[in-house]
Order: sequence, then C-alpha cells, then structure tokens
Amino acid sequence: MKIHPEIHPENHPENCPKSYPESYPESYPLSSSERERHRLKMQAQALIPLSERMLNGAGIAHGAQVLELGCGSGEMTLLLAAAVGPTGRVVAMDSDPAQIEAAKAKISDAGFCNFDFVLSDLNDFVPKQVFDAIAGRYFLLYIADPESALARMVLWVKPGGSLAFLEMDFYRGVRSSIWPPVAAETNSAIEFIADVMLDAGINPHMGVRLPSMLALYGTVHAETAAPLQFGASSIELPLEAVRSVIPMARKLGRSDADRYDVDALIAAELQGRDHRTVTMPPLSVAAWVRTRS
Repeated sequence: MKIHPEIHPENHPENCPKSYPESYPESYPLSSSERERHRLKMQAQALIPLSERMLNGAGIAHGAQVLELGCGSGEMTLLLAAAVGPTGRVVAMDSDPAQIEAAKAKISDAGFCNFDFVLSDLNDFVPKQVFDAIAGRYFLLYIADPESALARMVLWVKPGGSLAFLEMDFYRGVRSSIWPPVAAETNSAIEFIADVMLDAGINPHMGVRLPSMLALYGTVHAETAAPLQFGASSIELPLEAVRSVIPMARKLGRSDADRYDVDALIAAELQGRDHRTVTMPPLSVAAWVRTRS
C-alpha cells in the first residue's frame, strides 16, 4: 500500500497547535536556506518509494502516535501525517527553527492538523509521552554516538513499537554518479561534499551500520536504493549540495572552501545535456525493527 497525503475536514490549519522552542539548535553541516530546502524536496521525491516501504514495514498506520527525529522541512512528515491519519499524531523534532517553520507551513498547506513540532536537538529532547514508532531520515549519520541515541529512543516507544530509519552510506570518495560523465572539475566538486561532511564529523558507513545497530532490539528488515534521477536538471541535485556545504567548509578552515562556483558548474554541465542524462546518488538504506514486547 502506498502512503499519500489526504486532506481531512477536521484537520483545518486554523485548528493546528502552536509549537514553541525547547532549546537552541546545534550545528549541522548543510546550510539552512530556501535553495537547500528546494534541494531537499528534490531529494525527498526520489526517496518516496523507499520511505513508503519503510513506514509500511514498520507498521505505521492510522491511529499511531509517531515521533519523527530530524524532520527538516517536513518532506517525510507529510508521509507520516498521511499514514497515521486524523486519529493519529506526529511529533516532529528538528534543531533548525527555519526548517521547523517551513515544515509547519508545508503540513498545514496540505490540510493536516495531526502534528506537533518541537525545536530541540536530540541531547536536550525529553518526550512527554511514549510512541508507537520513532522514525527518521538522514538523521543518525549526524549523531555523534548513534548507538547510545538508539538506546535512549527504545525507552520512548511502547513494547512492540517500531524504530525506523533511512540513512545514506557515506565514506571518502563516495559521490553521485552521472552519465554522460561530467567534467573533472564537476566531479571534484561532488567529491568535495563527502569530504566536508566527514570532516564535520558525520558518521561514515551509516547505511551498513544502521541494520547492525537495530539488530540489538529485534528482527531487522532492511531495503536499499540509489534512486535514479533523469534529465539534464538531475545534475542540480548533487551540485546544489556543494553549495550547501560551502559554509561548513569555511567554518572548518578548508583551503578549498571557495574553490567551486556552483552556478558556473551547473551552467556548464547543462549545455548539451538532455533527457538521456542520468544521476545516481550514493546508496541509501532503510531499516526498521519491531522492538521486543
């Protein structure tokens, strides 16, 4: 079964609850901007099939109470709000106030009111209830000690509840693959993404690490995908990620922080490309587990 947003009369945005900050956000290696939110939307669209299979596999259905960690601009929050329906509820947490505001607008505009947002980082977050499931997408790779984080999370779900995460496998040299091949400078820029993020301290090999961590809590189910994107404009997804890591590269003091002119690279790569261009991102892994009763 596919999960798609449905508008329910009782979910009128005027009746939606307000959310208030609970702590200040922590640093994050990707910039917070409208360009980045547009890139995240493009990325999320490609991940819908894998995300839907994960949520269905984890048993997230109408009436469920779900905690989403690292909701970002609300792309997966939409899927969760549809999955739990008007009788369920999604509590979505993120450490970026701009992302929270964008997510609130997105979910309200879609006609949902079955959500609450919390501005917090994971270290300061204290849930006010237990949940049927906890979910996150591209979240654990940014957590310093994901094993300890999961040990905390399992206390926040009911016995027999689910943990479900979708993570990307990052390591030195990982990059999107594009055909026909891009120029050497473009290829170097795309490799720059992983180098900056790893220098910023994200967890390498989180895709393969994730199922191993979850296995402590029950029988793990996992699927993988590197969803292809088609057309000349597909090259914008990885190149916009270059733009998003430049502020962090500057913060880290990297000598190559301002080497790449993203707009010039995009313009050059778009010349002569057409619908036959194919972009393949690094591998993503979705894994979920029903905790032991």
